[in-house]
Amino acid sequence: MAKIKTKNIFKKLKSTLLYSGYEVVLTKQLGQMRLMSSFRFRRTKGFIAPDQLRIYINQNIGVNDRVITLVHELLHEIYPEWTEPRVERESKNTFKDLTVPQLGFLQFFVMSRPELKSALKEHRSHSPIC
Repeated sequence: MAKIKTKNIFKKLKSTLLYSGYEVVLTKQLGQMRLMSSFRFRRTKGFIAPDQLRIYINQNIGVNDRVITLVHELLHEIYPEWTEPRVERESKNTFKDLTVPQLGFLQFFVMSRPELKSALKEHRSHSPIC
C-alpha cells in the first residue's frame, strides 16, 4: 500500500473544510453525544456526522490531538472506502508531515475563541501554537 503524499492530502482536507459545508464543533460532552447517535464508540476523540454536516471534536484533549482527530474524521469523508486502521495510520502520518502553515490552518478550526485569543497574545508571530 503506497503512502499518500501529505501535500495532496492537505489540499483535500483544506478543500473539504472550506467548501463541504461541514462545521467543526468543539464539545466537552462528546461521549453523551456519541451515545445519542447511531455510532458505536470506544475512547472517542471525535466523530463525523454527515447527516448534520458536523464534525464533533472532544475539547478536553490537547490542541494537536484535536488536529489529528480533525484530520482523521475528514479522511473518513474523503476516503470512505478506507478501513479504520488505514485512516488512523494516515491521519497520524499526515499530522507528522504537516508544514508550519498547514498546522496553523488546521489548529484554527479546533481551538475555542478563548484559546485562540490567548494563543495570539502569547505568540505574536505567525507561527502555529504547538
